[in-house]
Amino acid sequence: MADGGATNMILLITALLICGAASAILLQSWTETASSVGVNQKQLALDSKTKVTFSGDIGNIVCDANPTNQITIYLQNSGSSILDESSVGGFIDGTASNIVSTSFLNGATAWSSGVVAVFTLQSGENLLCDGTEEKRVTAVVSTFASGGVFGSDSVTEVVKLG
Repeated sequence: MADGGATNMILLITALLICGAASAILLQSWTETASSVGVNQKQLALDSKTKVTFSGDIGNIVCDANPTNQITIYLQNSGSSILDESSVGGFIDGTASNIVSTSFLNGATAWSSGVVAVFTLQSGENLLCDGTEEKRVTAVVSTFASGGVFGSDSVTEVVKLG
């Protein structure tokens, strides 16, 4: 009977060690999950503050067909976060376009809320700038990093090249 007590004690200690190791693994997993949820919440919050809209007359977009195939679009920061003008993507009819110039209206120096930015996009295809051709133009924007995340938004409009 004395041997049974020692065996039970060894089994108890072994079980406690295994439980301790398992709880450490679960604690680490929980910490990573909680951190991931926190990052996702930050991402959702920043995305909700990030908004861009077309500004100006989309029925008469400035267009230069010869020789550059460029159009000029006006985008307004309609959200409450500051947008990064160097992280803009432009697409004409679903094809990526080069952004050849960027500026702000009314002397603004940053793309903060309410500010309109002017972008000149260069198309890889020939454009007709006679006032009859319509193109689907998409702009994708993002914010500066905040807490390790970026907010983003996109806008698409069918515009008439004039």
